[in-house]
Amino acid sequence: MKLAVNFSEALLELFDEDLGLPVDYIKVPTRPFPDSFSQFEQGRIFRRLLPHPAQPGVLSLGHPSPGERFNRDIVAKIVELTAPPYLSTHLEANVDFFPLFKHEQHHFNQELAREMLERFQSGIELVKRETGLPLLIENFPYYSWWRHYKLGSDPSFITEVCEAGDCGFLLDIAHARCSAWYFGIPVEQYLDKLPLHRLVEIHLAGTSMRVEGLRDTHTKLTAVDFQLFEFILEKATPEIVTIEYGGLPDRIVNLAAQYEPIRRNEPRELKEMIYRVAELVKVNFK
Repeated sequence: MKLAVNFSEALLELFDEDLGLPVDYIKVPTRPFPDSFSQFEQGRIFRRLLPHPAQPGVLSLGHPSPGERFNRDIVAKIVELTAPPYLSTHLEANVDFFPLFKHEQHHFNQELAREMLERFQSGIELVKRETGLPLLIENFPYYSWWRHYKLGSDPSFITEVCEAGDCGFLLDIAHARCSAWYFGIPVEQYLDKLPLHRLVEIHLAGTSMRVEGLRDTHTKLTAVDFQLFEFILEKATPEIVTIEYGGLPDRIVNLAAQYEPIRRNEPRELKEMIYRVAELVKVNFK
């Protein structure tokens, strides 16, 4: 089992202090393409790179525009720079991607499910054919106040997409915590329904309870996060575990579209998380 960490100035600072940090991969990017290619150049000095090109205009399987769904040139450059074991992207079901079903945003409509599955399946086949690489599907968070379909975060639907496309599964535990909270069910119940038999990678990041409810904030991992991580490790063995702390601005947009400060780029916090996660997964740095 390998350990990856988000690209960030905090991580580079830790490498400057100790090149033997128990990290196998640097996950890139943490800002939009194409400007983020500078992170590839900086990160590859220290470790192998693990790309996660989950952005419209690069790799966004549900987007109605073919050009936004899969960008051959950018993806080819990513593969050339990183020689990755696989590619990964979000199973994002934005309301604007399927506008005819906006009234079904918070429901489980079978016609919507068929259309979504067809588009996701088409995108998966294209990416796998063009790149020759396996593809991982990451669970996307459902927020009742945001612009995404509840169906897209339903464990049964996620499983159906993974099975239909013969994809690996990328479990984002923070996303699962948020979806379960808005579904009104225990997070353990939510996790048990996901396609853990296809699990290849785990994303770890902190959440925060805010005015709008539970939200993925990419902040420091808490005791609950570690408990859920151990809960998953009892059920499945991923190839890579990724700490998604660092690399994002120290601010977050609230419901009033205003910026609020938030702490998520502290080298000491990151170092503590790296060593604790490394101990849990028994990462042996080589």
